[in-house]
Amino acid sequence: MHKQIYKVNNGGFIEEVFLGEFDENGQLIDPIGEYVTTDLPQPLLFYQPKWDDTQWVEGATEEELVKHKEQQLLDNLKPSVEEITDADLEIKILTILLEMEVIM
Repeated sequence: MHKQIYKVNNGGFIEEVFLGEFDENGQLIDPIGEYVTTDLPQPLLFYQPKWDDTQWVEGATEEELVKHKEQQLLDNLKPSVEEITDADLEIKILTILLEMEVIM
């Protein structure tokens, strides 16, 4: 059986993600070493997942979380490429109609 495993640093933050191989008893057999074999919760509940030696917890500071949420709000306000393209096309159509005096 294969599943993702995690190499974490001394602070508990993920350094690398590997595909681990497990035997029929659920023991990690490859790669050999110290890895976190507990799956990250899905959907991912944490901005910066951190292993606290027993479970995954939020590793971001309150300030980092606030900044992240603010950035998400700003990103949601930005028009998509499709919306910009549609608006540009609409402006071109209106400009042509004005030049043809179809609309005033």
